[in-house]
Amino acid sequence: MRIRTPLLAAGVAALAASLLAPTAMAATKKKAAGPVFVDLQNFAAGEPDHIDPGLTSTLTGAQVAVLLYDSLTDTDASGTLVPAAASKWTTADNGKTWVFTIKKAKFSNGEPVLPSSFVRGWIRATDSKFASEVAYHSYIIDGFQAWNEGKGPAPTSAVADDKKMTLTVTLKEPFLGFPAIASHPVFSPLPKSMEGADAKVEESGTKLVGNGPYMLKEQITKQAGGTVNLVRNPFYPKKGTLAEIDFKITKDVNAAYNLFESGQGMSASVPAGKYKDASAKYGDAGLGTVLGTDYWAFNWEDPVVGGAKNVLLRKAIVESIDRGQISEQIYQGQRKPTDQLVPKGIPGYRTGLGLGVARNVDQAKKDFAAWQAAGGKIDTPLRLSYNEGANWDKVATIMAGNLKDAGIDAKLDPFPADGTYFSKMRKGGGQIIRAGWFADYVLYDNFMFPLLDSASIDGDNLPRYNSKAFDGFVSQARGNADLTAQGNAYAQAEKLALSEDVVIMPTVNRANNAVFATKVTNVKSTPLGFFNYPEFIVAP
Repeated sequence: MRIRTPLLAAGVAALAASLLAPTAMAATKKKAAGPVFVDLQNFAAGEPDHIDPGLTSTLTGAQVAVLLYDSLTDTDASGTLVPAAASKWTTADNGKTWVFTIKKAKFSNGEPVLPSSFVRGWIRATDSKFASEVAYHSYIIDGFQAWNEGKGPAPTSAVADDKKMTLTVTLKEPFLGFPAIASHPVFSPLPKSMEGADAKVEESGTKLVGNGPYMLKEQITKQAGGTVNLVRNPFYPKKGTLAEIDFKITKDVNAAYNLFESGQGMSASVPAGKYKDASAKYGDAGLGTVLGTDYWAFNWEDPVVGGAKNVLLRKAIVESIDRGQISEQIYQGQRKPTDQLVPKGIPGYRTGLGLGVARNVDQAKKDFAAWQAAGGKIDTPLRLSYNEGANWDKVATIMAGNLKDAGIDAKLDPFPADGTYFSKMRKGGGQIIRAGWFADYVLYDNFMFPLLDSASIDGDNLPRYNSKAFDGFVSQARGNADLTAQGNAYAQAEKLALSEDVVIMPTVNRANNAVFATKVTNVKSTPLGFFNYPEFIVAP
């Protein structure tokens, strides 16, 4: 899942005025029956890409989606896979066919949640006309890739029995990790009332009907100054502690943080350089480590940095970067330097797969010279592509200076903070592409298949990496019931991408960067970066 990206832009006064505008405050005029939580951190990045579970590809959008919808399974604060909409799941053929037993529940409109609700939701989310950028998560299920690519009929590999309350799912190859994949929001159910709803339904608040602990209060306003208002789902079996959650949408993390400090919100993202002060002031409940990695990817189709012929240039770039400088100068050591894409805590994690954490300028110069001697040439400075704000300009500035030390010219290549950055990168719009990844589920596969498998091109495979060898390792891992052999295949795939083809450059491991008002307690997050809003306790 793509990372949160708080932005740096407008002034405090203008932002405060927009937050207090009548359109943004209308939803809170009627007093809620319980605590109202005003959130200034989740959408400090500006507009969410989507909150529809079939569409969202960022953590900020998914944070709302998982409050609106329950998928079959979930990950708790300890990283354990637990039941959500399904009470149990079994396989009798080593992971090729799965049977999920669905709990009796209701959508927020009172409609029953049935096994057929999941089939309806999955078919909608993966329809080629729906144009979801996260539909590739379904490709492990037989027939779903062809359906999503418009090359086949609606698949029949997910079979609902509404009388027995079972959902039987047949995969195209055995995979024991499928119950974890089934926790992704794209596998949410869909009520009959939303049948035929297109991708724009999320902007018609009450029409986006889910089975999660909260529901949309009204039509959402996505632009800065707007709010996504959630209230309790009256049919959800466990009542959330918060009566209402108001996710404020802002453009400037510094301004939002100042509003938080003045008491106008209960949470905020921490601006660069303020991690230690914020932690001392508000505690570190929202600053814990998570299963995620910041990285830069090389556009595999770019004539200068892509393809097999330019591997020495990519190697020189990786060797030039000072990860320690990024860690200390931008994050005050909160995010630790890494040369691994898969973070510690993922089962099967291995060390020694990358080119090394330490900077090696001398070797970088040698590799760059060898690339030039073989005919490589940089006519214009390399582009460090990133979305504006969230300190990415500062990271890119450090990297450009690092590269200059090795004789490599690079320049900053900012893209507007309008929620379209990742869509542009998916289509090949960047050269050296800034990105980051929070795990969608606690599986090695989640860092390999989405980010680098050729089946994920146009999805989260931002470098558009296309390697039969890499794909072969992933397929080998997925089809192997032996966990040791599975881990070995994934490790071979990661090593190929990191230190042989050098298509991706990890820099630091991810961490949450939120702080909460001192009156807010019981703040926890999952290893995937989701906060437990339904369990927050807010003192009067």
